[in-house]
Amino acid sequence: ESPSGMYIDGTAVLHAPYRDLSSAVIHSWRPAHWYTWMWNVSSYDATSGKVVFDAGGFQGGEGESVGAEWYIENVMEELDAPNEYFYNSSTNTLYYYHNGTAPPSALDEFVAVRSSVLFNLTGNITNVTFAGVEFADTAITYLEAHGLPSGGDWSLQRIGALTLWTARNVLIAECNFTRIDGIAISLNGYARHVTIADNDFSWLGESAIASWGYTRGLEEVLPGAGPDGRSGEQPRGTLVANNMVREVGIFEKQSSMYFQAQSAQTRLVDNIFFNGPRAAINVNDGFGGDNHLRGNLLLNTCRESGDHGPYNSWDRVPYITTVGNGSASIIPAYQRIYNNFIIGTYQVQEGIDTDDGSSYYATTDNFFVYGDNGMKNDFGGHDNHHIGNVYAYVANAWTFCCLSGADDIFANNSVILRGNRGYDSDCNLPAGTEGMIVENNAIYTINGQINGNDNVCGMSFAEWQSQGHDPGTHIYARPTDDEIIAMGKKLLTEMNKN
Repeated sequence: ESPSGMYIDGTAVLHAPYRDLSSAVIHSWRPAHWYTWMWNVSSYDATSGKVVFDAGGFQGGEGESVGAEWYIENVMEELDAPNEYFYNSSTNTLYYYHNGTAPPSALDEFVAVRSSVLFNLTGNITNVTFAGVEFADTAITYLEAHGLPSGGDWSLQRIGALTLWTARNVLIAECNFTRIDGIAISLNGYARHVTIADNDFSWLGESAIASWGYTRGLEEVLPGAGPDGRSGEQPRGTLVANNMVREVGIFEKQSSMYFQAQSAQTRLVDNIFFNGPRAAINVNDGFGGDNHLRGNLLLNTCRESGDHGPYNSWDRVPYITTVGNGSASIIPAYQRIYNNFIIGTYQVQEGIDTDDGSSYYATTDNFFVYGDNGMKNDFGGHDNHHIGNVYAYVANAWTFCCLSGADDIFANNSVILRGNRGYDSDCNLPAGTEGMIVENNAIYTINGQINGNDNVCGMSFAEWQSQGHDPGTHIYARPTDDEIIAMGKKLLTEMNKN
C-alpha cells in the first residue's frame, strides 16, 4: 500500500503551480521515516494542484496510505541553483544552470548515464576475480521492478552495478564503487564462497551490498518464495571484510552498508561504516542463522530515520533449513555479534536493534556508545543473550515489548547509565521474560545507587540480592569519560588478542 497521489498547494510551494510534470519524479518519506517512496507522475491539474501518481510506490515493505515529507525533481520551475539541470523528455532538451560568471567552455561535456548494471554475471559463475576496478556512474534503479525479499520491512530490486546470479568462488577486492545511483553489489540466488574485501564504497544512491536468496513452497503463487530453504538456493558463506563504506542512501533512505534476506552463514569482519540514513547492517529475517558480525566500526547511522539502530533485524517468518543442527528445523543457528565498536549517534534506539521476533542472538564483548537502550526484545523475540558488553551513556539497560524476552541472558555487562534510573534488576520483569537470567553486571549511576535511592521492588538492593536475585551484580558511581573510554579500549583490545 502507498499513496496514489497528492495535492501541491500553489500558495505554499515556492515555484508552484507548475506548467508540466510529465518528466517529474516525486519522493516522499513513509511516516516514521522507515523508507522513501518514488513515483512518476500520471497527471497534474495546475488549477487544483492535484497530482496522480504513475509507476512507483513499491520501494518499501511496510505499506501506508499517507506520506510524510516530500520533494519533487526534474521540474523546469525548480531549476533555480547552480549546477542543477532539467531534462525535458518531450523535446529532448537539456537545461543547465551554469555555475560561473563567464559562459560555459566549449570544451565542457555532458554525459548522460544510462546503464544501471556494469557487469551481470549469470549462470554457474565460478572462479572470477575483480581486483582494483573502479565502478562508477550508473543510473538510478529506484523505479525498477521491486519485490519483497522476506518478512522484513524492505522492498528491493535484484540489480546492482555488479550483479551476480548463481556464483561460486568470486573475489571482489581493492575496488572502488562510487557515484553508483543504485545498489553497488547485488548477490542473488545460489552463491558460495563470495569474498568482498578491501573495497571502498562512497556516494551510493542505495545500498553497498545486497544479498537475497530463493526459497520454495509457494511455487504456484510466488515462485522463489516460501518457508522451505533446504534447496540451498541462497547466498551462504559470504565474506565481507575490511571494506570502507560511507555516504549511502542518497536517494532510497532504506539503505545500508550490507543487507541480507534469505541468506545465511555470512561473515562481516573488520569493516568501517559511517554516514548513512538508516541501519549500517540490516538482516531482513532469521533464515538459517550462523551469521557473524566481528570487529566492525559502525557510526553515524540513522541520520535521517527513526525506530532503528546501526544493526537492525527482523524475524517474522520461520524458515526450514539444516543450518542450525544439520537436520530440518525452523530453529536457526545463533547469530553472533562480537568485538564491535558501535557508536549510536543521531536517532539510534539501540546499538543492536533486534526487532519484531528476532531470536537466537549471542551479542558478546562489544563496546556500545550512546543509543537509548542496551538489549532489545519485542513481539515474541527470545533467546537473546547479551554477555560481556560495555554500554556507555544509555538510558536503559534493556527494553521489552509485547510478550518477549523468554530465556534471555543479560550477564557480565558494564552499563553506564545517563542518570540514576534505567536498571531495575530483575524486579517486575514484564510478561514473556520467563527463564531470563540477570547476573554479574556492573551498573553505573550518577550517585552510585540503584534507581538513585537504593530501592528495588520496595527494598534495598542488598536485601533484593539476599533473596537470590541478580547474583554478582554491583552498583557503582558513574566513571569519568576517560575511564569509560579505557573500559571500551581494554575490552576490544583483549578480545582482539583472543
